[in-house]
Amino acid sequence: MKIKHYLVNGELKEIAPHIYCVAVEDAYDRAMLFARYQEFYESPVKGIRNKFFTLEGLMKRYRDHYKKETFTYPEDWAGYNIPSYSLEKAIDKFSNKSITEYDEIMKKIISYCEGTSYHLNNGEQHNWYLIGTDNFKSRTMNHEMAHALYYTNPEYKRNCDELISKIKISHYNKLNKILVGIGYLDNKKIIDDEIQAFMSTGLYNKLDDEKLKPYTKEFVKNFKRFYK
Repeated sequence: MKIKHYLVNGELKEIAPHIYCVAVEDAYDRAMLFARYQEFYESPVKGIRNKFFTLEGLMKRYRDHYKKETFTYPEDWAGYNIPSYSLEKAIDKFSNKSITEYDEIMKKIISYCEGTSYHLNNGEQHNWYLIGTDNFKSRTMNHEMAHALYYTNPEYKRNCDELISKIKISHYNKLNKILVGIGYLDNKKIIDDEIQAFMSTGLYNKLDDEKLKPYTKEFVKNFKRFYK
């Protein structure tokens, strides 16, 4: 499905069973499309996660939370990943309340994913996952795909959880501290998801640490097994 709008130009397609990707080259356009929904799902900013808020309210609170001079969200984040249940809750809360043109685009994306997933599951509802990236072959794409597999593939998740359980407590705590410092919510479910995604597709930012690198081999092996 092509996305052609003066605010956002991109493409939406199913890239694995019940996993959908929106590819938008422009980082600002991609961020503004996903910001309200990504932050509804896992924001560490007070008054945002699972709450009603306007896009303008998010911009103000995000800036204040990180003590920045401007709203830097498009510069801070490159990829996005949201499970269907959170998208459905968000669109229900946002509907008819400060709906923006970005929300109208997202409503069409959600409708497409719901309909396709429903059709492919023999007319029954099925959980699905939406990711946002610059293109279908980037490193960002791989990272977001790891999140999608963690949500949609029980065997992949079991393998990752077992590998996470083998990380030394001191190293796990270090990972947790770095991820929270980057801007992720201090929540074990979300932190574990981020750990497996970074371990499976590349330690970068402040995670590129010699003590953490030895863990990556088995995570990468597991990721490649499920995502070819």
